[in-house]
Amino acid sequence: MTTVHRLGDHLVNFYLVDTGSALLLVDAGLPAHWDVLQTALRDLGRPVTDIAAVLVTHGHPDHIGVAERVRAASGAEVWVHESDAPILTEPRQLNKVWKPERSLLGYAARRPSGLRAPLHLARGGALRIPAVRTVRTFTDDQQLDLPGAPLAVHTPGHTHGSSSYFFPEASIAFTGDALVTHDYVAGRVGPCVICRAFTQDSQAALASLEKIAEHELATVLPGHGEPWTDGLAWAARQAVANGIR
Repeated sequence: MTTVHRLGDHLVNFYLVDTGSALLLVDAGLPAHWDVLQTALRDLGRPVTDIAAVLVTHGHPDHIGVAERVRAASGAEVWVHESDAPILTEPRQLNKVWKPERSLLGYAARRPSGLRAPLHLARGGALRIPAVRTVRTFTDDQQLDLPGAPLAVHTPGHTHGSSSYFFPEASIAFTGDALVTHDYVAGRVGPCVICRAFTQDSQAALASLEKIAEHELATVLPGHGEPWTDGLAWAARQAVANGIR
């Protein structure tokens, strides 16, 4: 039986997945979340060496913060789509690979409170992410040879390599930032695409939601916001209908 533990804080989610035979980490939070992960492992009575892999949904700093630390401590494989692999190996060169469609300034002018989210990320170490020394990559949708048999699904738009991870037997979808339930900058709650200040290609992002709407999975666990338990297909269709800001 697969059990999921939600980690992170009020703005950032990442997840510890217990497949029974091994642990998987879906995304890796911020550098400041190392203690959060350690506390979760202690509560489970499991060492960090039980983590077999880190499944990275995309290369933004709030999703790769402790990936290298986990890899170095446990020997875990760090998986990411090949398009985002350069971000993991050179996280301080993010802007060479990723550029948002719009400036954050326009959103800040309309809703200054939205700046709390990027400031929170900076305080959590987003500007000092350690490079991941060794990564495993995939290109097309692929079932990974890992405990729990996760299906990596390419969902580009937020970044070129943005991906979701599906666990069909557990009926769980980890959507990273391809589909969130809270966009803190734009102030939206409910299934949506993150605003253009953090999205590279909004049309691709909406097309990716159309793609994953074909999957019937019960629970959606996003990178930001509360879990969604009314089904992936419904959430994806609602996010498409809501459009992008």
